Amino acid sequence: MNVDPALAEFWIECEEITQRVSSKLALMEKGEFDVGTIDSMYRDIHTMKGSAQLFGLSQIGRIAHLMETSLEPVRSDQTALESKLIELLYKGIDVIDKMVKAEKDKEEKAKQDLNVAIPQLAEISVNALGGSLNPSGDSAEMEVAPQNISTVTKAPVAETPAPVVAKQTQAVTPSASSEEPGSDSSSTIRVPVSLLDRLMTLMGEMVLVRNQVIQYSSRSDDLGFLNLSQRLDVVTSEIQNEMMKTRMQPIGNILNKFQRLVRDISHDLGKKIELNLFGSETELDKTLLEAVKDPLTHIIRNACDHGLETPDERKASKKGEGGKITVRAFHEGGQVIIEVSDDGRGLHKDKLISKALEKGLITSEKASSLTEREIFNLIFLPGFSTAAKVSNLSGRGVGMDVVRTNIDKIGGIVELTSVQGQGTSIRLKIPLTLAIVPAMIISCDQDRYAIPQVKLVELVRVEKNASENNIEYLQGKAVYRLRGNLLPLVYLKDAFGFPTKDGSTQHALPDVANIVVLRSESQMFGLIVDEIQDTADIVVKPLSRFLKSVSVYSGATVLGDGSVALILDVIGIAHRMRLVGDNSQANDHKQDHVDSKSISQDMQEFLLFKLKSPGKHALPLDLVHRLEEFKSSSIEYSGDQRVIRYRDSILPIISLNHFLKYETENKKSEKDVISVIVTQKGERFFGIEVDEILDVMSTEMTLDESLSDRPGILGTLIADEEVIVAVDSIHVLDETSKKLGQYNNLIATTSNKPKRAGHKILYAEDNSFFRKHVTSALMKAGYEVFTEVNGSDALEKLNTSDPKTFSVVISDIEMPKMTGLQFVTEVRKSAKWNNLPMVALTTKSQDKDIEIGKNAGFNVYLEKLKPEELIESLDKLIFGKAG
Repeated sequence: MNVDPALAEFWIECEEITQRVSSKLALMEKGEFDVGTIDSMYRDIHTMKGSAQLFGLSQIGRIAHLMETSLEPVRSDQTALESKLIELLYKGIDVIDKMVKAEKDKEEKAKQDLNVAIPQLAEISVNALGGSLNPSGDSAEMEVAPQNISTVTKAPVAETPAPVVAKQTQAVTPSASSEEPGSDSSSTIRVPVSLLDRLMTLMGEMVLVRNQVIQYSSRSDDLGFLNLSQRLDVVTSEIQNEMMKTRMQPIGNILNKFQRLVRDISHDLGKKIELNLFGSETELDKTLLEAVKDPLTHIIRNACDHGLETPDERKASKKGEGGKITVRAFHEGGQVIIEVSDDGRGLHKDKLISKALEKGLITSEKASSLTEREIFNLIFLPGFSTAAKVSNLSGRGVGMDVVRTNIDKIGGIVELTSVQGQGTSIRLKIPLTLAIVPAMIISCDQDRYAIPQVKLVELVRVEKNASENNIEYLQGKAVYRLRGNLLPLVYLKDAFGFPTKDGSTQHALPDVANIVVLRSESQMFGLIVDEIQDTADIVVKPLSRFLKSVSVYSGATVLGDGSVALILDVIGIAHRMRLVGDNSQANDHKQDHVDSKSISQDMQEFLLFKLKSPGKHALPLDLVHRLEEFKSSSIEYSGDQRVIRYRDSILPIISLNHFLKYETENKKSEKDVISVIVTQKGERFFGIEVDEILDVMSTEMTLDESLSDRPGILGTLIADEEVIVAVDSIHVLDETSKKLGQYNNLIATTSNKPKRAGHKILYAEDNSFFRKHVTSALMKAGYEVFTEVNGSDALEKLNTSDPKTFSVVISDIEMPKMTGLQFVTEVRKSAKWNNLPMVALTTKSQDKDIEIGKNAGFNVYLEKLKPEELIESLDKLIFGKAG
């Protein structure tokens, strides 16, 4: 369909004007405007009226004339700007926007429906301005029967409008794109987007030629040719940068439209919502700008509907009646970051899990092992919604799923953080452009591939026989211990499905592993490649139709030597290797409904292994520092104690078979290699030797202590109809420490017991294993101990007790229902508990964790499995000095 170029220009101009007028109306509603703002808006409306009449679009011209006339009394200082006039202007700009779209798309039915709005607006304006308005001078027009204006806009007219007074000190600079008097309109020119797209395609081809020339010149001895290729490189890079600028648009083009969206939603929901925008001048590629519009709309609607409370709820929470949504846009690390945050109710972890279980999106076993980040990410699952009923705003379970899907398509990342009662923040990380992207070139089986650098976290090189080889195996899968975190490893050959020489299911890892650490959605994993070659700017080419179904590739590119390299799809690889949740599996569990109370039951992860006794044995995974294999020939002796030189220290080796009297210890191992579980007590590492390491399991901590027939056995666990022997590793380490002469038996000091008698300790801990051992240590020391399984129950215990009941409160940090940080924060809110000593007892003992804990209100922050330090700290808190 051929469109008159001048008319096409008018449609673009109308869209720009409606956007500018909407932005100015938002400022005027807040009172953040001056006379210049009104004049600028008046000129915009006047320009639209004249252009509409020029093209014979009389309906648009009449509405613009109506709005223009409505502003006359305010411009001439005859009346104050009242909220009812702002409502009228909003209605007018809303109708114009819809009418422009109807005219552009030739929707006759829509135009007829909108035509009735003209006399309705005229009638509203006459009533609002005391009958002083004659919008067209045509009396016949005023006699048309009014229709239902609700089909045009949702925003109601304020019942008790109050005048808005201009803040003369806060002048707002008009948009540079509006045609103000004196501006040089000849300094800009409109260019069709299709032309820019074509230029960008040619620019990509030019980059490919540049890359080929540079690679060829590196093999030439001709200095003149080398200089020319370097000059070509510089000029091409400059043209590339300038070319990319032609497609860049300020993100404010879409952010400013959300002012009206939030305004209408706040009216519908009866909430007071303020939208604050920062970084509207941040520029983004036009294609990406269009791609993020829908995700941002869903996020902001969700924040209005679910995130922010009603005025009554905010009052009850001691917050201001009006909620705030803040959108920030800025450049960081070669990406555009868009952060949307609110000061609302935040996400409730238990409710999220309960809803996911109810809808069959996860199983009860999976729910028990979710981290906080994984729980929050449940809202991105298809079909997930916390809305009680379906409305025009929410409840269908498609909003946040659209956010994750659309952002993934453009190579972006979605990150979510939330604090219950304080608010939620969603951060979108968007690449600057999709046409030419920086990439890492790697090789696998003599072929080269490209990995977009936006997905790259870091590079790691691990030698198989090195002392610092952190590659381990869990459930037969390779993992890499990266700064204390287990990173799943994927050999790229396995992801491609290349056959192995021995017919096994996966390739053996190379002697030197080149690990590319990648981020897929919220999951990091390591991709093992044959060689890491170089970085390059690559031009993304779409895949052929017959290759689009291959999930591990996202596109192709031409390298400098003219060869073709496939671009790896990081998310596709993660899904293929089952490193992230497969949403399709959720349907298999729709009948697996579990009572939400079961989520807070006491779950514990165990490491399973074999000994010389029948059946499986286990110890809590929290106590496992590393899994190692040592050659028997490396074992030495210190007296009767077997030791191994380990990381510049001596590692005592404890035979669990010998300790539990399953066999008589041989001086020399029968096996060439021994399996060792490295664990830690205090500052000392110990190695627990077992026959074979099997697996990791998660189960409810229902321990039967009646079947403990010897020291070193806690009791038995029943998991999946299987009886498993639970090993008391702390007892094993304590006895070994005594043997080595390193045991400071402060707990057993009987002289201190009478002083501690009568002092009650409240201990909150969700892990039965630690609860049992810490309670036992405290009771041996002479203290009386009361335990609770989470912060919520411990808080209730405190509130129903006399302020002098407990001498000290001890709390874990990570617990269900209420964490230790939330617990201590609630306790410190009450004046009667201001002087109550509180001790954090946790495995999270980094400096930043300690600082956070003490700032929250803990007096002392201690690491678990150090009972001597705990007793000494309690004595100091209660008696002023140790025991």
